[in-house]
Amino acid sequence: IPRHRDTHAPRQRGLTPMPNQNTSQGQKIALITVVGAIIGAYLLALAIDGERLDHLSWEDGLIEDLGAVFFLAATIGFAVVSLFAAAGAPLSAVPDRRRALVFGLLAVLMFVCLGEEISWGQRIFDWSTPESISELNAQNETNIHNIWFVHQWNRDGTEKGFVGKLLNMNRLFSAFWLTVFVFVPVAARLSARARRLVRTFGIPVPPLWAGGLFLGSFVVYKVLATMYAGSIQAHALDELKESIYAFIYAFIAVVSLVWAVRYRPEQPDSHQECKGS
Repeated sequence: IPRHRDTHAPRQRGLTPMPNQNTSQGQKIALITVVGAIIGAYLLALAIDGERLDHLSWEDGLIEDLGAVFFLAATIGFAVVSLFAAAGAPLSAVPDRRRALVFGLLAVLMFVCLGEEISWGQRIFDWSTPESISELNAQNETNIHNIWFVHQWNRDGTEKGFVGKLLNMNRLFSAFWLTVFVFVPVAARLSARARRLVRTFGIPVPPLWAGGLFLGSFVVYKVLATMYAGSIQAHALDELKESIYAFIYAFIAVVSLVWAVRYRPEQPDSHQECKGS
């Protein structure tokens, strides 16, 4: 006897519902608002005086603090979705445990990003970096992304070559969203073999708009970074890009959470059975 389902609720196989004909007007408005916020953030950054913008992009400045807040929101959102997935919320067509694992890993990743963004609370709690770690870190901080081995610069101040930059944390982070939110959904959309593969391994397929947000933000950043290369705005734009990525992750987590709550399956009435066709 199958569970009773709301036949008006669209079934999706992704992390979140796609903004198609089944997407509510509110979801479309939210997506448009997010796109506008991203564009507005870059335009506002260019409108601010260079020195003021540089100050906002310092460690523990407004831009970095906002990024930390967004990573925190994404951590909480993905963690709650993971719990819903374990309880049987229909987020995709994969087994519940695998869905729970995927969203749980996303929550862990967002938590690590949060910790790295604030150097694991070092400046908040005012504790010093152990000497053994300080010697390995480009900024003498307690974090991983500034360790010389994965830093884009060498100890002597020269820039690393192509091979050395492959291990740069920013590139690894970009490679992650490019693979998960662009390559996987595009391949699943265009290739029947790819669709069978993701179903076999139980991989939730993100909606195309998620990858579009990341790609769009990256393209805007690259254009502006090229225009302002070597200027005081260059570093600020790089920090802003990271915070916008965090904002996108937070938005995906919120939409996923709304979808999990709204479309949880109804429990069958113990006094009434729903017969299948």
